[in-house]
Amino acid sequence: MPLEDHSHLSDALMRSLAERGDLRTFARGDVLITEGELSDALYILVSGQVKVFTRDERGRELIYNILQPGEFFGEMFLDGEARSASVKAVDAAQCVVVGPTEFREFMKAYPEFAECLVLKLIARVRHATGQTRSLAFSGVYERTVDVLNRLALDEDGVRVIPGAITQQEIADRVGATREMVNHILRDLARGGFMDRDDERRMVLVKELPKHW
Repeated sequence: MPLEDHSHLSDALMRSLAERGDLRTFARGDVLITEGELSDALYILVSGQVKVFTRDERGRELIYNILQPGEFFGEMFLDGEARSASVKAVDAAQCVVVGPTEFREFMKAYPEFAECLVLKLIARVRHATGQTRSLAFSGVYERTVDVLNRLALDEDGVRVIPGAITQQEIADRVGATREMVNHILRDLARGGFMDRDDERRMVLVKELPKHW
């Protein structure tokens, strides 16, 4: 029997934690957290999407993750070190921001939240390990297919890539150029594996081949 997923906050826990914080609204493109800065707050994403990323001195980005409503981030402030990544709003977003005192009191009052936090950190370590392995051992095509499969949402039996995801964002996630990703997407379309719907979103028509 599979283990129950406790890595997401339950509605009840989210409401209880939200009562201890401030609701803030962010526009598309707003930076919520900046890599290298000190911060002492936990963020709970209520609506919208945010991306967790790093950027080098030439402005190139590597996206670690795209977070959805119900997820939280910023918990690594607990060690007192600088932020290890930046977080930006992919579209209009709302977050509850919880200060350090309230956060620690909540962990003491709700042991199930502490368990949720531990499982979330484990999941992120596994995700980071998988990304490192992929960058080391997989080619750009394999990494692109992996990202497409993870991004795809099921809509009435059709697998669709959210319209907000651009080729550049895919490239940032796989550590490649937009031109390389564009070439792969064109080849998949020519091969009948991908198409565009009426909203110009990418549709995965059939299972993507693991190798090209």
